[in-house]
Amino acid sequence: MKKILVVEDEPEYRELAERVLGQAGYRVLSAGTGQEGLKAFRDESPDLVLLDVMLPDMVGFDICRRIREDRSRADTPVLFCTVRSAVSSLAEGLKAGSTDYVIKPFDPKDLLERVRAALK
Repeated sequence: MKKILVVEDEPEYRELAERVLGQAGYRVLSAGTGQEGLKAFRDESPDLVLLDVMLPDMVGFDICRRIREDRSRADTPVLFCTVRSAVSSLAEGLKAGSTDYVIKPFDPKDLLERVRAALK
């Protein structure tokens, strides 16, 4: 069973992602802050990270860069989940090493398609 780490500070989006991914057969871990997310990444070795861009304690781009610096886990897919749809933020996310983007509010089918594609 693939493990997905959801790092999202907004409870409604975190719970929706947890429910959608759990019903699709994934084991879901979650964190509400960047620090909690980095700890869970180190401790749990998820197969994919769904990462909010704007967290209360860190910017998601910085978390993604830290994931990419971990040589043993640098290839872990990272999907940013954000309401920010500007081209500049998309470009910054790609520069930080993201695999893909999901724009909030997200469609559950779109989320699952992007997760499945990233895990291939």
